[in-house]
Amino acid sequence: MKRFAHRGVMALQPENTMSAFRLALDTGADGIETDVHLTKDGELVLIHDETLERTTNGSGLVSSYTLDELRRFNAGVRSSQQEVIPTLQELLELVRDESIRLNLEVKTDVLRYAGIESRILDIIETSGIAPSRILFSSFNHETIHRLKKMRPDIEAAILLAQPLYDILGYLESVGADSVHPHIERITDEEVRWLKQHDIAVRPYTIKTKAQLERCRVLQVDAIFVNDVEWASKTL
Repeated sequence: MKRFAHRGVMALQPENTMSAFRLALDTGADGIETDVHLTKDGELVLIHDETLERTTNGSGLVSSYTLDELRRFNAGVRSSQQEVIPTLQELLELVRDESIRLNLEVKTDVLRYAGIESRILDIIETSGIAPSRILFSSFNHETIHRLKKMRPDIEAAILLAQPLYDILGYLESVGADSVHPHIERITDEEVRWLKQHDIAVRPYTIKTKAQLERCRVLQVDAIFVNDVEWASKTL
């Protein structure tokens, strides 16, 4: 059961920062999950929310600023650290010579970010990172459908926060490969059914020993955790 560092090791470092991503490498994570947004000038940046208030000392929409303007805000202010909002390019450079996998959650479920899929694929193409090390996910399943049309060789997962009728049929209609469900919104029977049909299941976000044990017993493919070392030691 592989362990993905959720927004980097966000339990110990400011989420979606280079410090959190570097710690994921240091603690032996199998993957890093991060969130991708598009700036006013078409740059890809890594931050969870569409707005700046929760994780930085800025305010307003990410998409209303250029990259240079966003760099003026502190993404580590909640932890009394100095961090800039990183770019996807910077993360790709960090992991280029590593074996770790990247889960890029494309944040188009609130704002659509026209052209973000093409922009992401262009950067991946020039990064030198093998497509097999990239994993897309999104709550916007139209985005997943579009990415699979453009790059069928890159795995893409639907994110699920609520139960879904006929998951297998839905996956086929979207063109998705795998499922990333909220740990409390999927049943044991559904996980077993998906695995019987060779569908990868990676629940989010595992925070308790009981959730961790449940995932271990069900033999899910991977889990998303805020603290990789905690998961490793508990397992």
